[in-house]
Amino acid sequence: MEINRVPTGINELDAILEGGYPSQQGILISGPPGSGKSILATHFLYRSCKDGKKCMLMLTQVNVESYLEQALSIGIDFQACIDKGSLLIKKSFETRTNKIYNAERHGTGIGFLEKDCVQNVLEIPDDVEIVVIDNLDMLSLYHSTEEFADKFFTINDILFAKKCTTLFLIGQEDSRTKHTIAQHTSFGNIELYTDRDSFTGRGMRQMYIPKMRCTYLSLEPLNFKITKEGIKIEKIFQRDEIIKDALGALV
Repeated sequence: MEINRVPTGINELDAILEGGYPSQQGILISGPPGSGKSILATHFLYRSCKDGKKCMLMLTQVNVESYLEQALSIGIDFQACIDKGSLLIKKSFETRTNKIYNAERHGTGIGFLEKDCVQNVLEIPDDVEIVVIDNLDMLSLYHSTEEFADKFFTINDILFAKKCTTLFLIGQEDSRTKHTIAQHTSFGNIELYTDRDSFTGRGMRQMYIPKMRCTYLSLEPLNFKITKEGIKIEKIFQRDEIIKDALGALV
């Protein structure tokens, strides 16, 4: 079935996904700290802003200045996008920090801090087309499995009704129960890994796409690097081309 796509901001990934992320759907990006989740989302936001789409970034774990500095480290400057209003940033991290301070002063618990997450999504302006929630770990931390499922279902439904193309970023909890719930709910999943080559001892990063509805996938893991220009995926079908070249040399 032919569906509209939104470019990911990474040419090699667009080729794999038949043009980009499925439009107006929720895509889950998961992985441990340092695997490249935020950088993957940064490419998406920047390309979408450049394409004239109104974007919303909801930060729950880092402050805005830290995020913008990380973007600059890979050559992406969002300031012009912010100045012209194509990128809106929800300062959830600063809001939660202030609530924690007030909760400590008044001797109240902090479990309520993520209870307004659904309201934050409801307040996203109607003209926003692209949403990145970085990340869902705080939602997972302060809620039981049942509560997490209810809130994630609700958030996903709200954003679908708003016709937003959304990236949900999430870490990988030990039990993976909540992660599995988010995987089943999302339209697509991209998993990022950090590993070490058993032969060379060198660290490596891999991307695995087990699910992307309406998209033909090879299910082959992809090696990638994080460079000064951001994420660089190794040449697609590189293994097949190496074998072909080797056979050609024998002829």
